[in-house]
Amino acid sequence: MTSLQVLDLSINYYDDDYDDGKDRIMTMDLKNLCNLEVLNLYLSHLYGDVAELFRNLPRCSPNKLQELDLGSNHLTGMLPRWIGQFMSLVVLNLRWNNLNGHVPYEIGKLSNLTILDLSINKLDGTITEEHFASARSLQHIDLSYNALKIEISSDWQPPSTLEYVSFASCQMGPLFPGWLQWNVSIAYLDISSAGIADRLPQWFSDAFSNVEFMNISNNQLNGNLPADMGSMSLQELYLSSNKLTGQIPTLPPYITWLDLSNNLLSGLTGHSTVGSANLELLFLFSNRLTSHIPESFCKFQRLNVLDLSNNFLEGEPPLCLGVTEYMEFVALSNNSLSGKFPSFLQNLTNVDFLDLSWNKFSGRLPMWIGSLTLLRVIRLSHNKFFGSIPMNITNLSCLQYMDLNNNKISGSLPMNLSNLKFMTNTSMMGCYDGRDRIDFDLNSLSTVWKGQELNYGSIKRIVETSMTSIDLSSNDLTGEIPEEIVALVGLVNLNLSRNHLTGVIPKKIGEMRSLQSLDLSRNMLSGEIPATLSNLTFLSYLELSYNNLTGRIPSGSVLDTLYAEYPSMYIGNIGLCGHPLQNNCSSERHAPKQGGLGRTEEGYGIPFFYLGLGCGFVVGTWIAFGVLLFKRNWRIAYFRLSDKLYNNVYVLVATWARARQTQTD
Repeated sequence: MTSLQVLDLSINYYDDDYDDGKDRIMTMDLKNLCNLEVLNLYLSHLYGDVAELFRNLPRCSPNKLQELDLGSNHLTGMLPRWIGQFMSLVVLNLRWNNLNGHVPYEIGKLSNLTILDLSINKLDGTITEEHFASARSLQHIDLSYNALKIEISSDWQPPSTLEYVSFASCQMGPLFPGWLQWNVSIAYLDISSAGIADRLPQWFSDAFSNVEFMNISNNQLNGNLPADMGSMSLQELYLSSNKLTGQIPTLPPYITWLDLSNNLLSGLTGHSTVGSANLELLFLFSNRLTSHIPESFCKFQRLNVLDLSNNFLEGEPPLCLGVTEYMEFVALSNNSLSGKFPSFLQNLTNVDFLDLSWNKFSGRLPMWIGSLTLLRVIRLSHNKFFGSIPMNITNLSCLQYMDLNNNKISGSLPMNLSNLKFMTNTSMMGCYDGRDRIDFDLNSLSTVWKGQELNYGSIKRIVETSMTSIDLSSNDLTGEIPEEIVALVGLVNLNLSRNHLTGVIPKKIGEMRSLQSLDLSRNMLSGEIPATLSNLTFLSYLELSYNNLTGRIPSGSVLDTLYAEYPSMYIGNIGLCGHPLQNNCSSERHAPKQGGLGRTEEGYGIPFFYLGLGCGFVVGTWIAFGVLLFKRNWRIAYFRLSDKLYNNVYVLVATWARARQTQTD
């Protein structure tokens, strides 16, 4: 097939059990295909040494191969130094393989190369100007996620006009790479996790005026953001996990994704020479250094993602933030924001992630929260919200993760919990509108999991694993746990601990087969532990301590295993008996004699009896003396009675003594 110009075998999978299929790809002899211009083997399940594959490529003179795509395979080995012989190459894609070793300098001889992608491999060594010496046509370069070190002089001017630059997870610091200022045509820039510990340079806004996508997150950038960023073309900006300080400047109005989380952004203006460690202390102890979310955010007409979490922002969020209908992700956690539940959220009908946790918000949860029908994740924990949970919160049929712990929420649990369709494992038609919702990896979720505050991972992982959770712990909830809660058969984590719930544990709780963590501790639940708990085969954490539970503990290997790992899970329930506890069940229902199973650790049980007895004696005595002190006629009657009793006793004793004396005589 010597006239063949395009050979595309991309996105094909060969069965691992048939070695012939794999060998056919690796041993293809293409040396005679002198007219071959495009070879696409992307995602074709290729194995073997990359140098061997290059040996089988056309070696004709002149070589016409222009596009070579070997991305997303299983190729190993080192890139051959004679790669420079393929002078006609325009596109070279070797991303997402297992290549190792250095990047050969000869790659810089490919003067026609426009796209170079070696990302997500195991390459190491140093990249210098020599690698791009003759790359006059290079526009797209991606060396990200390798162990490469980029050592390029800040004065070096690339021979080409770069438009796409990605060196994520390569070592570029500690200084900000100055050579990038000569690439004013860059539209995509990713230098995240690059070891940069420097201020943003003065030429930042001018040199990157055409950048639409910028990611400099996970570095150690310090100082202020440039004041003139409003003139840039930015649409997506990621600056999270740095040490940026000062106020948030006016940003471009067409921004769609904004992530400034995990910084030190506040009201401090100007350039400070204070060390970063001392600066953090200043932020912690001086209210004058905090600031509000700027009103300029109200100009964002297309904002889709907003993450300002983990900063030093305070005050109420601007009401005008709700002018955009595109907002899907709002994360304002770990600040000092205050006021009532932000009313601008009422207009965000497309929002599916909302995180206001660890702030100073207060007031009641609004009734209109039930109109946010696409909401998947809501976190309101560690605030000062009070009042009851709106009943129409069960309208959120797409809800997957609800965390309201550590507030002052009262009232009973909402009814109609079966309307939370996502948690009932039913069809989720209507929760999607053709877009991949929450397909980003911005924020991370921490949850009270197995009795500890643990980081569960990224939002993307929460969604992909269908992690479903309800955490209403540490509130003032009252009433009974509705039996309807057992309809949430997809629920993985349920935490209702540290409330004032009464009644019994739902008898059909064993139908919640997906439960892995269940915490009902420190309430006032009564009755017996349902035998169906033994049906929860995935349960790996159970906490029922400090309630008023009674009766025999159900048998089963699941509960026995859990007790062996968490021996305190029944503590504080005096009426429980039977295996694995030491006290046997009897008609008398004796309280357990072992010290670890009573409520003594919390001041309940027998110590409470003596405490109450002592208090009653003291109070009763003072009441009696108080009456005698203030009631004169009662006081006179009391002392007359005392005298009369004394006289009668004296006469009785004297008479008895005289009679004894007479008998003796």
